Amino acid sequence: MLDERQIGDLMLTEIESAEQPSVVLNVERAMSTARRQRRLAQGAGAAMLAVALTVGGLTVPDLLTPDRPPAPAPSGTAPADGQTGLPVALTTVDPQRVYVRFGWLPDGLPNLQYQAGLLLSGSGVYLSASTAPGGGQWKGVAITLYPKGVQPSAPQRDSGEAARPGETTPGPQLNGGASSFASYSGAEQPEAILRWRYAPDGWAQLKVVGVGADVRSTATQVARALRFGDDPIPMPATVAGVPAALQVIAVDVQESLDEPKVWYASTTWSPKSISGDPGQQRARTMTVGISRYRNITDPADNEYVDPNTTVGGHPARFGGQNGSESLTVYDVNGANVTIDDSALLPTGGTRALFPAVTLVAEPANWHTHLHR
Repeated sequence: MLDERQIGDLMLTEIESAEQPSVVLNVERAMSTARRQRRLAQGAGAAMLAVALTVGGLTVPDLLTPDRPPAPAPSGTAPADGQTGLPVALTTVDPQRVYVRFGWLPDGLPNLQYQAGLLLSGSGVYLSASTAPGGGQWKGVAITLYPKGVQPSAPQRDSGEAARPGETTPGPQLNGGASSFASYSGAEQPEAILRWRYAPDGWAQLKVVGVGADVRSTATQVARALRFGDDPIPMPATVAGVPAALQVIAVDVQESLDEPKVWYASTTWSPKSISGDPGQQRARTMTVGISRYRNITDPADNEYVDPNTTVGGHPARFGGQNGSESLTVYDVNGANVTIDDSALLPTGGTRALFPAVTLVAEPANWHTHLHR
């Protein structure tokens, strides 16, 4: 279990994730997302609401169905016409859709992550690829799609100092129009920030940090090979029986292509909000997370399997207080199933919901489809 210091560190990391992607895929950390988001929202709901409103976040997920963009070029090549975008800017973000995938990445970026829906920074789409864990500074590629009318913000610096804007220079033609490279003070590694309109009145921002001999050239190659669309997001499980009063507000998918391969995918629900209050929607959530099972026998490992009960014949760990519950069921056909509920389900609701989680065939072999 995490101690309070670790929980505090995870909260801080989650706040920064809007501008600074995860350093390394960590399944135990991912499984804790719902719990730490709930604690953070309850302790700082007003501040979080202010952040969400500042970036113009919209909170009611809705299916956007624009015409399909042109068929992408073969994987790893840049479209000749640079049409990297969608016909229509996102007004709301459907968390259960994939709006952007990587078509080409430089070597050495095995850790992939996709988030969509109501994030801590507001409504948006986030996709990243980063280096393998090494304890050093984060290096990788990250793209953010902003909803209609929302402007990209300055990057956050590890030092905490405000990043001051510097020179802006022209970039390549993207989505049939001009792009620009923005620069900011305080960068500790080579950094390229490339911005363009993925649709009229819709901004995309691609950030490359410490990757390649020329970060601007790397950013251009990655941007030109991106795959835009609105396909349903592949998930390792479906969930039935969720109360009708709850709606999906966020999806988080992570994968490491290094050996041993690990992945994590979660869907988060919250009560339907008439007021559209982001802080209210994030304060109480129910999350179902699926991860690839690994038999960890070292108690010092944060992914150590530590059951205290059984559910459906599988070893499991159950806990809860004040109406909230957390249930992890281990090695369900090669996957772990975690259900975190902040008193949105009846007592014992996590156990009752577990049989309604249907895994794909051979879930241990599932992958994210974030790189094509």
